[in-house]
Order: sequence, then C-alpha cells, then structure tokens
Amino acid sequence: MTEIELKARVENPESVRVELSRFMRFLGSVEKDDEYWSVPVVVASVPTTGFRFRVRKEQTQTTVTFKEKNYTNDIEVNNEIEFGVENLEGFRHFIAKMSAQLLYVKKKSGTAWMSEDGIRAELVNVEGVGEFLEVELLFDEMSKPSVAETKARLMQIVEKCGLSEKDLEPRPYSQLMGVQGY
Repeated sequence: MTEIELKARVENPESVRVELSRFMRFLGSVEKDDEYWSVPVVVASVPTTGFRFRVRKEQTQTTVTFKEKNYTNDIEVNNEIEFGVENLEGFRHFIAKMSAQLLYVKKKSGTAWMSEDGIRAELVNVEGVGEFLEVELLFDEMSKPSVAETKARLMQIVEKCGLSEKDLEPRPYSQLMGVQGY
C-alpha cells in the first residue's frame, strides 16, 4: 500500500472543523497512541540504525506498521505494510526477545473526515507539538497516480479549510518533537 500525505499547521482548529463539515463526512473522533521501536539488524541492506516500526493503539484496534518513507519537497510518500495485533502484551514480549528498543511515544487526538473521492482528513492535536490538519490518500501499486497529481488534490482540501502552502509542515513529527537520530 502507498500512502501520500500532507500535513499543515493549524492556528484555529474550530475554523478548520467548520470548513471540513461543509464538504466532508464526519467519521468520528480519533485517539492514536504510537510507540516507535527499533530492532538491531545486521544486514548490509538495512541502515545501521536498525529496523524501525510503529505500534499504534487506537480505540478498537492495535496495528503494527513499517514503511519506507520518502519525501518529495513537502509531500510524504510512504510504502507501508500494516497488520493487526490481537495480543499487544504478547507482541511486546516477542519484540523484547529481538532486543527491540522503544525510541519514542507520540499521542494524537482529534477528529477524522472523509471526502466523496476517498481523501481522508484528520484534524489532530499532537501532544507537545500542536494542532495539524493531515490529509492523505491510500493506493495499491496498480492504481497509484503521480505524486504531483495527488498533491494537487490534497492541497485542494487544505485550501478549502482556509490554509495555504505556507502552512504545510514538511518535517516528520519525530523532528518536531526533538527526537534525536530519527
């Protein structure tokens, strides 16, 4: 699966919420508790920092994600693999056996929205960092359009919410949180 995503800083979340409600369907609230882990790996094709992955706890599920992150200017393009975990404590015990180390924790809360053409938007507070509008599209490899085309579609949502290109935040949350080496 490929995810193409933009995020923008938000000064007035209520104004953005009102705009989202005008042209998107409200999906509900989101609470995401993310743990970022690293497992040491001794393979030439893997960076010396090890294999990194995220464990996301939401209201109804826990998902493990690993991805290849790529940035094209201010847009994030990720190739992702995700799978659910039914027994989080068992999974933590499993990764401890592989010498996994917790790198950092991120908490997001807010609301989720969906457009008629499949764009997902989340208006979230990232604990310790601030308010953001995240807009994304997911594709399988067969149907993936160009990054430029997708960015234009995502920017339409950002602009409909009263934000502009100057509000885009190209840095990952880990950098905004001051996490070293990530």
